[in-house]
Amino acid sequence: MGASRQIVTLLAPICFYAAAHAQQALVIEGGTVFDGTGRVRPNSSILVRGDRIESIASSGELSVPAGAQRIDARGKFVMPGMIDVHFHFNVRSDPRVSPSLPLLFLANGVTTLREIGNWIEEENKAWLSEVAAKGLPAPRLLFTGPTIDGRETALPDQSIVVFDENEARRAARRLMDEGATSLKVYSKLPLGLLAAVVEEASKRGVPVYGHLGIVDPRDAIRAGINGLCHTNMLIAAVLPPLQSEAFRQAVLRVPNPGSIEAWANVDPMGERATALMELMKSHHINLDPTLALHEPVREGKGPAVRDQSFRNMTAFTVRYHRAGGLVTVGSHGKAPYAEPGFAYLREMEILAEAGMPASDVLVAATRSAAEALRLKDRGVLAPGKLADVVLLDADPIANIANAGKVHAVILGGKILDRAALLAAAPRMAGSNR
Repeated sequence: MGASRQIVTLLAPICFYAAAHAQQALVIEGGTVFDGTGRVRPNSSILVRGDRIESIASSGELSVPAGAQRIDARGKFVMPGMIDVHFHFNVRSDPRVSPSLPLLFLANGVTTLREIGNWIEEENKAWLSEVAAKGLPAPRLLFTGPTIDGRETALPDQSIVVFDENEARRAARRLMDEGATSLKVYSKLPLGLLAAVVEEASKRGVPVYGHLGIVDPRDAIRAGINGLCHTNMLIAAVLPPLQSEAFRQAVLRVPNPGSIEAWANVDPMGERATALMELMKSHHINLDPTLALHEPVREGKGPAVRDQSFRNMTAFTVRYHRAGGLVTVGSHGKAPYAEPGFAYLREMEILAEAGMPASDVLVAATRSAAEALRLKDRGVLAPGKLADVVLLDADPIANIANAGKVHAVILGGKILDRAALLAAAPRMAGSNR
């Protein structure tokens, strides 16, 4: 077979393309293409040149350049690289969350990670340099930097504590100057200082997310916040006023005073939940639910109140999606009922189990995530977009668990060596489903 018909078989070990061939054309042929918008195109091909998608067409209609390398994707499901909007990993070798975790996520098809909490220069950028020095690819790592918080923060090693408006504005500017593409405010930051952070970020078009506590989510929304982390932390907005105020005050004493258990008494179809959803939707708030983080103990061994709380939180989340709200997928890096590297998949499964159509879950993991993080170059498969592509061995629309059956990952037009990525995380290697 001539050079112009060179086939790359994905059943054999896959190597990186050499830098000298960065502009070489790559064709992904004959797969079922899910473009990130919900559209499915059977028997279609994608032409990639360099790190960008050049065109997508039905197989047989695509003009293939001479010398292009070709991937036989027949029988494969082809989709955009997934985007994790809420990712944590500890670069200081925390045994609970290995510093190799981002590489495992990349091997599992999550090509963009927004890390929340690490220090930008000392931790995230240093980690990227170490990975590059080992000759390994890294996911597209976005960062907020440490959270911006108030007095007596619960996360002293992951927070910048501010005491007045000047400090809040300075912290926001500093993080953005260092490369933060979004910011996160934490549970003890007062409303006035939260508003100052939002105002500084809005000047640069940078979204602000909140893990709220002493600030009522409704007040944060009216102050201009863009995203809310953790469905459980919306609790102050769906409780009666007396209980809501008690919760806010309790945050001053403990980091998370029963925010999950309190959901057991919340009606996700009730008046307060409906009013909150309408306010969130009117302000185009991104809900980053992290439901897998709070999945209750299985096999009936946990308290019934946790089971009811979890059902109510998932019902609220899916109802917000059905109402047209912007829901995304965030793994938190780890989850109690997911093997290392599969917390993102477990979050997707929970959304589907709660009634979110699998196709919508895939959109939440791709296009919606890019929209929420204001990333115009990814999240969909379309001409001009980054060639971040995942090939699956089975259809995740038929069963969302198939999103974990990754056959190959393409990052910026380069086919990754998944075995090398898995080997870089030896304590996690072998995690599979």
